[in-house]
Amino acid sequence: MTIPTPFSEDFPLRSTPFRSRIESQINLAKNYYAVAFKPGFPLQASELNEIQEIFYVQQTLNNALASGGWTGPVPWSGTTPLNKSSITMDLTGPVNIGAGWYHVMDTQFNGGLGVWVYNDQDRSLTPSHVETSSSSPKYGFKIKPVTVECSSTATPGTNEDSSLQDQSNFNVIGGPCGAARLKLEITGVGSTAASDEFLTPIFSGPFMLGTDLREIRFENTETTQVR
Repeated sequence: MTIPTPFSEDFPLRSTPFRSRIESQINLAKNYYAVAFKPGFPLQASELNEIQEIFYVQQTLNNALASGGWTGPVPWSGTTPLNKSSITMDLTGPVNIGAGWYHVMDTQFNGGLGVWVYNDQDRSLTPSHVETSSSSPKYGFKIKPVTVECSSTATPGTNEDSSLQDQSNFNVIGGPCGAARLKLEITGVGSTAASDEFLTPIFSGPFMLGTDLREIRFENTETTQVR
């Protein structure tokens, strides 16, 4: 995957000797949003550089939201697409949630802190029935907060990442692993979530307004309609 817009290649702290891994992590849609330091583990210079690039990535996306086609208040509590056009449908088929950047914010986790994540695939959902009233369930991403640990082995386990080892070319006092990473994992889309996940709403609906007009309603009360 090439790095998604609004970014381009060659982040300023990627190259030697700075060795930030943020660009490669975005390319792989890892959705690491924080560097989690732990007592007793080495501090990598690259980790300090990554904190800076994480900040600028999040800030750049916050600024880009103003040109995403929204007219109502954004972001809302739940999942907010960077671009309104990422959510599409026709008169009878599924609702499509396109690949792209999404702002995730909910008081159920992370203390209500908002974080941008990258959805690296088109996802579609078909509500179990066509909604005809305002009592529709809410649909959105199923989000799972995860802590990813550095692995010093060639075959990392679940929620481990060997690329978090120190990237320097000399022996590291205390071992090659330093900080962990906090991640928001997109496990799917729907109207319900498992006990270890959180549903972060994007829209309700779709609603049939007559026989030839279909509508979804975003969490900020804006709508998308098709005939």
